[in-house]
Amino acid sequence: MMQALMTLALAWSSVAWAHPGEHHGDMGSTLLHLMSEPDHVALLVAAAVIGGFGGLMMRRRAKAARRMFKD
Repeated sequence: MMQALMTLALAWSSVAWAHPGEHHGDMGSTLLHLMSEPDHVALLVAAAVIGGFGGLMMRRRAKAARRMFKD
């Protein structure tokens, strides 16, 4: 099983090089690259959704804790 997983990981490692372009340079070209590539945009959207959900959950937990310790 482990050998099959390692083989798949090795076979799919080229997916990381799915698009051309550098991630370094001046700030403008870096931001343009990050906002124009679909894989980067998907990651940014996913991070925003997960962060928003986490913030909402923490807000609810803090509200419940304040209610529990209220006199």
